[in-house]
Amino acid sequence: MKPGEEKMNPTVVIWILAAVVAVLVGREVGKRLFDVNAKLMAKKRAAQVLAAKLRDNGLKLLPSLLEDFAVGDVEDMVEKIHDVAKLVESGSDAIEKELEQTYENVLGKKLATPEGMALIKAKIAEIEGAPAPAPTPATAPAAAPAAGPVKS
Repeated sequence: MKPGEEKMNPTVVIWILAAVVAVLVGREVGKRLFDVNAKLMAKKRAAQVLAAKLRDNGLKLLPSLLEDFAVGDVEDMVEKIHDVAKLVESGSDAIEKELEQTYENVLGKKLATPEGMALIKAKIAEIEGAPAPAPTPATAPAAAPAAGPVKS
């Protein structure tokens, strides 16, 4: 060692290295957390879009669950899931009514376009052209009525 030169304390070197490593690790952890948060936000935005589409088609229960997820209201979401479970267990026809309304809304949208109308007509023609299933002895009528031509 030359005169006037001081030796650096090993404790100071260790603290400097620890600070540098902490900054680098903190930076990487921050990047990963930001990526996770960005992915979660994208999922929440998608849930909001889906909720709006489902609500436009007549559903009410599922969109409210998706909106609770989107805003992060887990407690309310769990409560709504519990309410839906009670509806199903009680035999309530609320879900059937909701699905029926949704079916009517989707059918109305299909019938409003020429392509949708053509699809519906094709499905009806397919059903009318298919042979009727043969009646089983338990459900066979005593005297089968004569079938006349079907007019559309």
